[in-house]
Amino acid sequence: MSSLCAAPRFCTPLAILATIHWVAQPCCCLRLGIMVTSRWAEHERRQTQRHAIHSCTPATGSGHDIELLFFMGDPHAEEEAAALREQAESGDMVQVGGPDTDPPVPRDATYVLDRPCARTFRLAHGTAWLAANRPEQDYVMYLDDDSFLNLPRLLFHLEHQATDRLAMGFVMETQLDWSSTHVCELCDPCEPCRNDTATLDFCAMFPDMSLGGCIMAVQNCQIFEDTEGDYTLARCVAVKHRAIARLAQYFGSTHAPRWMLGMGWVFGSRIVQYIGRNANRLKVRGAADVSLGFWLAPMEGVRFVSMNDGYFHDHPESKSIFARPCTDQSVLVHRMTPASWNAGFDAEKCELTCDGAGSIEA
Repeated sequence: MSSLCAAPRFCTPLAILATIHWVAQPCCCLRLGIMVTSRWAEHERRQTQRHAIHSCTPATGSGHDIELLFFMGDPHAEEEAAALREQAESGDMVQVGGPDTDPPVPRDATYVLDRPCARTFRLAHGTAWLAANRPEQDYVMYLDDDSFLNLPRLLFHLEHQATDRLAMGFVMETQLDWSSTHVCELCDPCEPCRNDTATLDFCAMFPDMSLGGCIMAVQNCQIFEDTEGDYTLARCVAVKHRAIARLAQYFGSTHAPRWMLGMGWVFGSRIVQYIGRNANRLKVRGAADVSLGFWLAPMEGVRFVSMNDGYFHDHPESKSIFARPCTDQSVLVHRMTPASWNAGFDAEKCELTCDGAGSIEA
């Protein structure tokens, strides 16, 4: 049996018996780009990523071609000198322009700005750069600059995904405008919520929202906002209502097509080329991860692969709803801090320990 690295895409062994048969086998020679969008101020994060990726690359074995690149916006005037030095020293930075940062927004919020969002713009135009300058790459790993990536484990998964239309990540399906949610979708049994006098009196201030929508807004405010002092709960609910209405208006839908959390995801080469060709036409004023769903929606044959079940997750110390302990299934760990890198990352072994809760080993 001989092995053919067919075209520039996927490897399949050729078995010659009475007739020719193609037998699906893992690929032996993947070309992987790692695209990190970063703010100029995050020099420490970039240095950490360089160290981690370069330390883990030898553990992937021979045959794979891996390239790490950082895609940057326009630096502020006071950052230009440092930016030029880092670009000259590192050789791994691509400046695609656009805003370097966004106005302050809650970390897990879905939002729309009056101008291009910094990361969304860099994703679109960075992908266009890759499509033009790295057309031979089979996959692109889009990585947040505070995520740990276990390269050997990622490549193991990619070796079994023989498609150039791959979209692999923590897959989400969400409502953009939940103001009409029925209360019985939230409360089981339903009657206590429908008959709660305090809730009814409060939500009567928002006649354009259903009772369920009002309760969702209240919960959202209590989880993500500080509603003490001048910023009252009522004001917070009103702000949330306006924000979700604006989202739905901008995207033209009350629901978002399937998308991937911003911690990191993988696109196959056909998707990279598609986004690259259309970068100047795509919506870039919305939050990056939700925008992905709208970018992919018109494309035929996208193969979504979920990494939700403990493969991609937040670091357990982050206390986010996506936090999980590290296990031997973990591929990507998001929301790393300098402390968690220092305490848990073993560069020699390409291993991450998450506060004693388990480890990722190459």
